[in-house]
Amino acid sequence: MNYPIVIYPCDEGGYVAEIPALKGCLAQGDTLIETLEELEIVTQLWIETAEKHGRSLPDVEGEIQKVKALSHSSAY
Repeated sequence: MNYPIVIYPCDEGGYVAEIPALKGCLAQGDTLIETLEELEIVTQLWIETAEKHGRSLPDVEGEIQKVKALSHSSAY
């Protein structure tokens, strides 16, 4: 699944990446590559857990549209 992600640097070094559509789905690493690799693992675990508990996943297209709307509304 290709949910929008947010990546930002940490004050103490490294990065944090999260998928806002999947509440609590975030990862941290020393490099961007490490952070994204961790996020892949965490995302898979998040999805497996949601499916195990019978929870539906957010619609990817809907989440992309939300991000696009936010980026357009905050421009300038």
